Amino acid sequence: MSLKRSRSSFFERRLQVELADYATDSVILYNLEGRVQYCNAATESLYGWTATALLGSRFSDLMLEHFESSILWENLVRIGHWAGPLRRRSLSGHEISANVRLAVRHDPHGNPLDVVEYSAPSTTTNVNTASPPLLPGSGRVACWQFNLKRARSLLDGVDAAVGGGVKDREWHPDRLDILLTAVQITDVNDEAIRLFGLADRDRVIDRPVASLWPEQSRAALGDLLTTIAAKTDTDPETRQIPVVGRLQHVVLTGWRAADPRCPDTVFVHVKAVLNTPSAVIELEASQIRYRNLISYLPVPVWQIDARAAGRIFDRLRAGGVTDMATYSDEHPELVDLTCEIVQIYDVNNEAMLLFGGKDRSEFIGPVKYLFSSTPGSGRRVMLAHFSGARNHVEELKVRTFDGRLLDVLLLVTFPVPGERLDTTIIMMIDITARLEAEAKLRKIEADFSHAARLSTLGEMTTSIAHEIKQPLSAILMNAQTSLRYLRKAEPNLEKADQLMSRIVESAQRASDIIGRIQDMAGKRAPTYALLGLNDVVRECLVFLRHESEDKNVVIKATLEPNLPSFRGDRIQLQQIIVNLIVNSIQAMKAAPQTRREIYLETGLDEKDHVALSIRDTGTGIPIDHMEQIFDGFFTTKEGGLGIGLAICQSIVKAHGGTIQAANHPDGGAVFRFSIPTESAATAVDSSASSEYSTQANHAD
Repeated sequence: MSLKRSRSSFFERRLQVELADYATDSVILYNLEGRVQYCNAATESLYGWTATALLGSRFSDLMLEHFESSILWENLVRIGHWAGPLRRRSLSGHEISANVRLAVRHDPHGNPLDVVEYSAPSTTTNVNTASPPLLPGSGRVACWQFNLKRARSLLDGVDAAVGGGVKDREWHPDRLDILLTAVQITDVNDEAIRLFGLADRDRVIDRPVASLWPEQSRAALGDLLTTIAAKTDTDPETRQIPVVGRLQHVVLTGWRAADPRCPDTVFVHVKAVLNTPSAVIELEASQIRYRNLISYLPVPVWQIDARAAGRIFDRLRAGGVTDMATYSDEHPELVDLTCEIVQIYDVNNEAMLLFGGKDRSEFIGPVKYLFSSTPGSGRRVMLAHFSGARNHVEELKVRTFDGRLLDVLLLVTFPVPGERLDTTIIMMIDITARLEAEAKLRKIEADFSHAARLSTLGEMTTSIAHEIKQPLSAILMNAQTSLRYLRKAEPNLEKADQLMSRIVESAQRASDIIGRIQDMAGKRAPTYALLGLNDVVRECLVFLRHESEDKNVVIKATLEPNLPSFRGDRIQLQQIIVNLIVNSIQAMKAAPQTRREIYLETGLDEKDHVALSIRDTGTGIPIDHMEQIFDGFFTTKEGGLGIGLAICQSIVKAHGGTIQAANHPDGGAVFRFSIPTESAATAVDSSASSEYSTQANHAD
């Protein structure tokens, strides 16, 4: 199979070479070391080299400047492509100007194969002036085209608002942010993309200039646009800035479009000198690597420019604001403003698939649509940004462009000094299916829990019948006696009244017993409330009184007074205790009647959680069963379901607690569970929150 692929690849390349023979432009094929492997007939016509003389020659042999050619080749191999005018050498040594395009070709696995060159004679009309310079100091012009329509109302009267003359305005940062956010980019050339480190042209158009323009020259651009907007002619205006990032001696030149049909169109040219060798090529290579990394990540990614919000936060801190939560409660409009000025400027393919988008332009703009389906989420992200957190994570509901409502895990990474401060990364992981599966699992667990309760009640049928029979017998006896007192010649009303009161008490007792049985047998959602562990234990002991007496089991309870309350579901906690006690009673069937004892003890454990231990005097737990005892459907009882202890464990975990089983040194089994109290749970939550915050703020 590999031989077939190899032959296929060979014939495909052979066909490409044959086709190149018919091209009117020069085509040269180099290996990765820069040696010529092939050239077509047009190459001989353009440079005067014969194919025999050129084959095996180096790329530098065609260049007038060997130093320049080595830098070009090194950066070409690094970034994969280059285009621009070159000064080439003919076979006789004469200079030939040519427009050249170079590209590295790769195999299906991404490994570089060779370099192909296309070139044509240079003319004054076809020189690619947008190509990157080979060496620092050679100036190119970055061209921007803006639309001021949305900013028109802000530009009117701006001198009075910001103060100063035409060239010495003192901009209020908020006003400058709002102005540049309203100015829309309608076009850029390749040199602007390279010099400013932007994404490709399609991802820049229609974005607000505030999201892309460097901090050091924002005020100068604001001055330039304000002056141009106030003019009635198309004469150019100029502003100079010493240094902007990698650029120095920066000159901004702007003018209004001459076409009267485009009154809001403004052009701005940026001319500068690079302050590091090969800076543009290095920057372009870095940008390509960064874009490729984001594009091919297997998770949806949004690239966000949150600098405008960061500037607002800096001013609030300077004004003494430290508690952003309180401040945002007092100024709710701040959240809306932040979601409006924080801009999405790019997404990857996975984000488009997740939201059902057809074009990247649908995603570009204010970030607010990401938070519109989850009230409060935008505020929480804003608070994390203000606090200086490195990361923020939460579950979110989002509405896609095709109308679906998804559950996602939102992950926000904020930049720190030393990184690209204009890029905040938002990632989303679709957890809709997972949450649906968890909901189904919870339903199954609830069904099993209900089945376990019914199973326990089924095992206690005799005890339940006896418990109900007792108050009913008392009602019958007291009613009959009362009737005798009432039928006497002189009815004894006082005695009848006493008997009636006993009837009411017995009826209430019967009603309570039936109510507890209904609660245990009913299928219901958990209801959490503040509970006292001792109260729950006492209720269970009343419920199990006849069961223990019938099996000759003595239950000895030691209940620690003044235990703190905890939040839990009463019926679920009763289910745990009843199940454990019934298991202990059944475990002592073979024990002598004089040694059938259960010891109950409540108290606080070492973590200040309320705890209950239940110890019996039975045979204990076989060692080989110890690791399986809480597994679902594991049972040693004939006819048992094997879900009782598994359900007990799931209930305890749902309450934030733990449960263990062991054998007591004096014989018998011991089951112990503990549940956090309100104060302990608060302390744990606070500690976890503090730990997460510390990790988030110090994450590398």
